[in-house]
Amino acid sequence: MLGLTLFLVVLFIAGVISTQFQRSDTSSQTSAATIYKYNPQVRNFTLYVRDNVLKMPDGKQVYVFGYTNDPHGHAQVPGPTLVVNEGDTVNVTLINDKDPTKSRYFGGDGHTIHLHGLDLSSVYDGDPMTAPPRTANGDIITTPAAEDSGIQPIQGAVQEGQHFTYHFVANYPGTYWYHCHVDVQEHVQMGMYGAFVIQPAGNSSRAYIDTPTFDKQYTFVLSEMDSVGHQIDHDNIYNNGPAMNWTHYKPDYFLLNGKAYPDTAADSDDSINNRRGQTVLVRFVNAGSRVRVLHPDNLRFLVIGTDGRKLDQPYTEDTLQIGPAERYDVLLHLDQIGHFLLHDHIEKISTSSSPLPDKVLTSINVNN
Repeated sequence: MLGLTLFLVVLFIAGVISTQFQRSDTSSQTSAATIYKYNPQVRNFTLYVRDNVLKMPDGKQVYVFGYTNDPHGHAQVPGPTLVVNEGDTVNVTLINDKDPTKSRYFGGDGHTIHLHGLDLSSVYDGDPMTAPPRTANGDIITTPAAEDSGIQPIQGAVQEGQHFTYHFVANYPGTYWYHCHVDVQEHVQMGMYGAFVIQPAGNSSRAYIDTPTFDKQYTFVLSEMDSVGHQIDHDNIYNNGPAMNWTHYKPDYFLLNGKAYPDTAADSDDSINNRRGQTVLVRFVNAGSRVRVLHPDNLRFLVIGTDGRKLDQPYTEDTLQIGPAERYDVLLHLDQIGHFLLHDHIEKISTSSSPLPDKVLTSINVNN
């Protein structure tokens, strides 16, 4: 009898605790919805694959191929920054109607969009080796019966004449990036990359819902280019020349948002220009293959997030190391008037277009 009584008491306590947990969860969800006050939207983006020639500050022209949102334009390097809000439903359609890797000598590599860091299912991950079979219209084939119905399944990269839509919900605020997952070392090096930003629901003045506010934000995509390798790749595609051995990759241009200094300093999107007392958010994306060690003269980074997640314990650095594919969200409080430089402390980095010895990436201008 005593055993039965104890058993009933335990069940009662467990039920009370369970009810309390459920109430706590419900209360938390209601609170979050109240804070955000945001109705998720459907965001549609369309990207095309094109080529282009980038002009460096020293006059050299570098052949590239990459993404653009203009079907009549040239490749943008980096590709367009895609910005959505937390909770949005996102559709990113890749249309490969003019594959720059196709020529009289080659049938074309095909391309994908890998949304790096978003933790998507293999259906929309953009890796051609794990992508499921699909129809010519880009519809996923999910059952053996569909495959047996006479439909010719397509698998792998999106080839010329095909398109595919990557579909997902933007669950976590933070900084991400996208790139082609076909012949990655070549295609990313040639320019197939861009930034993807998820802002916290209903609050575009914070990087995350409970981090300090900022006055202005910048997205700085870091990369590097081997101009000789780019020319070899071009000649391989269009003149049937020898293929580039990317293990012999030797970059001679180190870029910020597709530009080398001093061109970055002349562009308001690629340099920091604010008043004293203001705080700016800088989203760093390392789309290159080299480790970068960044230092802002006489200023300090407050690191609040990395790789699409908020840090529980933000920390301060005056020198920030960023590995390939990593992203960092940092706040800069501009408390001094003056002209400062953002530069790289890796000794081997030197931009051939810049006569300055300290690997300058861009400028930071703080006015009264």
